[in-house]
Amino acid sequence: MSIACVQDIYRCDTCKSASDEYGRDCKHGILFPLALLMAEQNKCMNYEFDPEKVKLQLKRKEERKNES
Repeated sequence: MSIACVQDIYRCDTCKSASDEYGRDCKHGILFPLALLMAEQNKCMNYEFDPEKVKLQLKRKEERKNES
């Protein structure tokens, strides 16, 4: 059994509209991803890829790998 979060479905963690690299606090509204889910949308129409957030995620992953 797997679990998917709304942010995983709509890739909020790599979107420019999210306030951080975890995909939290969409600038279109805190509950906007939930509204997409309720409307049975397959993807977010406001999604815009943010390469800076991906760099932060990769850096954090490397730091955790080096700690082990």
